[in-house]
Amino acid sequence: MAENLLLNSPHLLQRISLSPVMLRLMQEALKPEPDFAVMAETIRLDPALATTVLNLVNSAFYGLPQKVTDLHRAALVLGSREILKVAVSMTLHKDLEHGFPECHYDFYPDWRLIVWSSIAAELLAVRMCPEQTDQAYLCCLLKDVSLLFLRCAARELLPEPEQHDRITVLGKGQLECEAEAWGLHHAALSQMLLLRWGIPLEMCESIRFHHDLDGLSGHAPLTQAVILATQWSEMELGHASGPFGVVQFEGMLRNILGLTEREVDGLRSECLTKFRSMLQSLGIGEGDEKRAYYRHSVKAMQGYCFLSMDILTAEGGLASVAQVLGKHIRLNWDVRSWDVALKSPHRDLYRLYHLTPEGKLERAEERYPINQIPWRIHTPGLEISSSGQHLGELRLGEAGLPKDELDNLALYLRFFGQGFEHYCARQAVLEEKALAFDKIPIGVARLDPSGHVLEANRKFVEFLSLANPAKGRLMADLLARRLPQETISEFANFVADPARGSFGKIDYFQTRDAAGTSSDGALYLSAHRMEDVHGRSVLALIEDLRELSEVEVQTLRRKNFLERLIGSMHELVLTVSGDGVIGFCSRQDLGLVGSAFFKAFQPVESCVDAWTPSLLTAESPGHVEAVLHPEGGEELAFELSFAPLGGPARAATDGNGLDRECLVVGRDLTQIRRLEAKLKVRAMLDGLTGLYNHYQFHTTLEREVSRCRRKERGMGLVFCDLDKFKDVNDTQGHLAGDQVLKRMGTLLLRLVRQGMDFPCRYGGDEFAVIVTEVDEAHLLVIGQRILADVREQLNGTVSASVGVTMLRADDTPQSLLGRADRLAYKAKAAGGDTLAGG
Repeated sequence: MAENLLLNSPHLLQRISLSPVMLRLMQEALKPEPDFAVMAETIRLDPALATTVLNLVNSAFYGLPQKVTDLHRAALVLGSREILKVAVSMTLHKDLEHGFPECHYDFYPDWRLIVWSSIAAELLAVRMCPEQTDQAYLCCLLKDVSLLFLRCAARELLPEPEQHDRITVLGKGQLECEAEAWGLHHAALSQMLLLRWGIPLEMCESIRFHHDLDGLSGHAPLTQAVILATQWSEMELGHASGPFGVVQFEGMLRNILGLTEREVDGLRSECLTKFRSMLQSLGIGEGDEKRAYYRHSVKAMQGYCFLSMDILTAEGGLASVAQVLGKHIRLNWDVRSWDVALKSPHRDLYRLYHLTPEGKLERAEERYPINQIPWRIHTPGLEISSSGQHLGELRLGEAGLPKDELDNLALYLRFFGQGFEHYCARQAVLEEKALAFDKIPIGVARLDPSGHVLEANRKFVEFLSLANPAKGRLMADLLARRLPQETISEFANFVADPARGSFGKIDYFQTRDAAGTSSDGALYLSAHRMEDVHGRSVLALIEDLRELSEVEVQTLRRKNFLERLIGSMHELVLTVSGDGVIGFCSRQDLGLVGSAFFKAFQPVESCVDAWTPSLLTAESPGHVEAVLHPEGGEELAFELSFAPLGGPARAATDGNGLDRECLVVGRDLTQIRRLEAKLKVRAMLDGLTGLYNHYQFHTTLEREVSRCRRKERGMGLVFCDLDKFKDVNDTQGHLAGDQVLKRMGTLLLRLVRQGMDFPCRYGGDEFAVIVTEVDEAHLLVIGQRILADVREQLNGTVSASVGVTMLRADDTPQSLLGRADRLAYKAKAAGGDTLAGG
């Protein structure tokens, strides 16, 4: 891996090291207070560097009233730190340009990106982390140092060793490729090198994550400034996701920094001025003027972005796209005659459109390869492209547009190109889907949740013999032309019940040809609920089964009759094979067909000796109560009865003898069992507080006394009597008293240990808690907690007199209760709001 190679190769490490001048300058730049003497001495070691620094200091960006001729004067005017940043930038540029004479690589596009990001990081840091502006500048200056040095010193280690420029622009999947090839990506490699060169860890962390725009909010302000500056440089210099991304990024900057559109424009202008001055001092031109977006205002780009959005809603093929283009260039540039060639969405051919001076849009009949387009206008063309893909060309019939207007038109076409790329991607998919949709031999329709047709293919219309389009009509009404009312009702019930996921039915029908001859046919109707980008909908399928024989049609008739008969029964009807697989179920919503019967149903307690397929062959299995757990539904209880079905037996799947299908009929006991459960709860719990009632208190007390004696574990009883409760009833009414009792019940339920302590309402305003697995000290703690919570939670409305006592060797349940009651009375006699133990 590259990491190991770097660590284990002193020669390579030496080749990709910074020069001594660069290292000394960086050390000074990182100090809280740089030493001017050291800085000036270091810069004077390189006369060319000193000259370049002074040239930049005297540039238009700083706007000094008098020319500065020495470093000392420059430091007094601008400050030592500003001079240092300029010197570090110049030195790094020189190290790369002159340190590898054998490296034939164009550094200029990368340097433009580095310079913009460094300046931008400093300006962003002023607003995000003012104490770390210098660190932000240096981070962006050095973030891609590993790529630049490796390209010069060991380009064979790069994933794309033949790349000739813009190696610092992040490509799709680049980080993953680097991690696979090297064991770490270039940002981590830069971090490793800079740590070896003495750069502080915090700066190195920012460098490691300089591409992590998705995780921006989780980083420190310094790292956020570096991430944003990295993205900003790639956007403004035209190397990122296209013009839409530039507008979106400017909006993101406004939101993150809390700036207005004018303030972002000012920040951008400040960055651009310093960017151009730095490039001029480094002797680097601005490069391809058509690529960079910084030459255009944010407002102009926003306007063209909004205009290009019209393409995304264009309907009517490429002609509608050409009309949108024509409308925009007529309104904004007053161009009334043009040719435009647009690439077909799913073919590498172009359609030519011509707008005459009279305003008539004409289309060439054929589609042409790019080099065979029969242009009617022969002026130089303006390219329409996106993501490096040629999508078309525009030629203007009127000459004489000023250069700035032509530049604006070219910018608009970049936005138009990206919008057209999205249109082509969407349209190609839609056309392919539509073609396949109409060619499949099955009728397909998408319905809204109420059962109205949203869209349908050609076969759907043919199968139902529709004279008019199906869109907007109720599916149940359309089915009436072919299928019986029973099937239509079942389908309507399915649509009305959102809990049902699917529906399926085979039905026969009679049809007559043009001569009046009737014939039998059959259709398979199925429907499935789904959720997609359009929201909830129903997919309906109709399959023609006309190839069925007469015998099969008659069988279908009998099958439909039997299904309707069984479907009208209240009982659940199943057929189960000898090896326990469900072959038929009268309730499709349960989804049991094909399931293992003895896994789907589980017997209640031990009501049968063996819950296996052997039960199906028993002479008289009797009735079995079992529960079913449908997927995504509530538990259902059934009383099952078994009877062998007639018909020929078949060989058992295990090869041992024969097995025969069994009829299983289930009487639904779900409602009965739910009612029984409710009655059981009501018999045990107090209806007002949710605590155990008086009867259950005595039952539980006897059980726990017996259990604690048997296991020789400690047990106690807490008895509470509310003070001043009668006053609440008398002054505020019984509803207020009920609320006090409910809050007391909630309080006790929260305090106790589930399964070990049993809170009860003894009666009226008296409560008891049976406490198990406890000693006397902990019992007193529980009593004190109850007393304190009553004070806090009931806000002095009532208080409690609490008695606590442990179970003694000679106690009975009654004697334990009596003693706890007397202790509570003792606490009340002492004035209440206290605890008595004994």
